[in-house]
Amino acid sequence: MLPNKNNFCGGNFFDWIEVMLIDKCNGTCSWCIENEGYKPKKVATWQKLLEKLIQSNKKNIIFLGGEPTLYKDLRLLITNLYLVNKNTYITTNGSLLCAEYIENNLPGLTGINISIHHYHLGMNKQITGIKLEEYLFRSAISKAKELNIKVRLNCNVIKKYIDNENEVNKYIEFAKNIGANNVRFAELKHDDKNFIDMAEILNYKYGLNDDPFSNGCIRDVVINNMPINFRQMCGLQTTKRIVPENQVLYYDGNFYNGWQAEKEEDMKKTKKETKAVKDFTETDKLLRELKNGKITLKEAKIKMNVILEETEKIAVAASGGCNY
Repeated sequence: MLPNKNNFCGGNFFDWIEVMLIDKCNGTCSWCIENEGYKPKKVATWQKLLEKLIQSNKKNIIFLGGEPTLYKDLRLLITNLYLVNKNTYITTNGSLLCAEYIENNLPGLTGINISIHHYHLGMNKQITGIKLEEYLFRSAISKAKELNIKVRLNCNVIKKYIDNENEVNKYIEFAKNIGANNVRFAELKHDDKNFIDMAEILNYKYGLNDDPFSNGCIRDVVINNMPINFRQMCGLQTTKRIVPENQVLYYDGNFYNGWQAEKEEDMKKTKKETKAVKDFTETDKLLRELKNGKITLKEAKIKMNVILEETEKIAVAASGGCNY
């Protein structure tokens, strides 16, 4: 089974690269995929990160975390990427945002995604542990728009919070009132306890469906004059949906564990199974041996079948781009 061509794992976001800029965060979101995510011991300089990003030849770069605004050299990265015509974005919990912070640190930024999971900021604090002052928040958005930085609000649909169509509409009105350019609503990943099915609560409107892997996990619509992006989770990210018949190997041939938060037992299993991905590199070796007469065509066919069988067993957690 192949993913929908419009999904991230289907190749739709080929010109994007995600950056886990820092593992530190001042929030306490219970579902955060980085709670059990991979945290390298080595920390590269901002210059090294810049070099790698330029070498990637990707046009769109999004800084994530952790909380990227805690990264002390964020301004230097954004400025230097702007000078080489890259589009840069950050996803933040908004804790440090104010007009002064925006003006001093974010000139050159293309867009800012602010994770606010309820239209009532007191309820948002219950969810994230972050206290936002509305006047500072409004001033930050105003300054961002003054600097031509697009502002998107990210909202996860969560049980007992934003969990029905009426609450979704209230959030949209909040976003319009606060001055946001658009809104993303997303289902929770790896948190079945608090999972809300957007297709169900919105009566399967807007193309929302029960099989996002095959039918598409991303929908762009307009509701009440506000551009809305819906992001559904597939069976690789929640037990609430069917698991694709075949496991997913990303289109670049790499095994992605960085943004994918797996349960501990799955991570152990994945570590053993990464060898299957490495077998892709054996294909070239196999062809060279065949060309040089070191093995027969029959032997090559047998070895290739082994590689393909191993590939079908690998388990890739969730598609990247879920954080965008």
